[in-house]
Amino acid sequence: MIKLCLILPVVAILIDNHVEARILTQCEAVQELQKAQIPRTYISNWVCLMQSESGMNTRLVTGPKTASSYSFGIFQINSAKWCSRGHSGGICNKRCEDFADDDIRDDIECAKKIQAMEGFKAWDGWMKKCKNKPLPNIGNCKRRKRWLEILLELEQ
Repeated sequence: MIKLCLILPVVAILIDNHVEARILTQCEAVQELQKAQIPRTYISNWVCLMQSESGMNTRLVTGPKTASSYSFGIFQINSAKWCSRGHSGGICNKRCEDFADDDIRDDIECAKKIQAMEGFKAWDGWMKKCKNKPLPNIGNCKRRKRWLEILLELEQ
């Protein structure tokens, strides 16, 4: 009975910490970026950034890196400057752990700040795999507006 009492909490922790990663498709990423009002001319760069930094994995956490920092989420936002582990902070004023979930809206907002301040060069993955290289073809991802127009036409 005592062994069972010791084992159950460990099993509960293991089950609770097991998190399924969500890997976005290219078109899902395009849709999220469009919702965040990223100009279409830059979306291929953003998709390439997401692919090169995290493999489109919304829950990826890597580290420790320089100065014991960690990187979080689909954009691999780093705790050394942009967010704080365990509490809100950094330039984005967010908990880093908030970037390691399936809701990437806050990730995009922070990444927009990073890009506005430092450009895409802030990300090593973009510099190595996207800069001056062929970018993902997002032409097969339908624009949201077009789908809305089609739905409206069908309703009439």
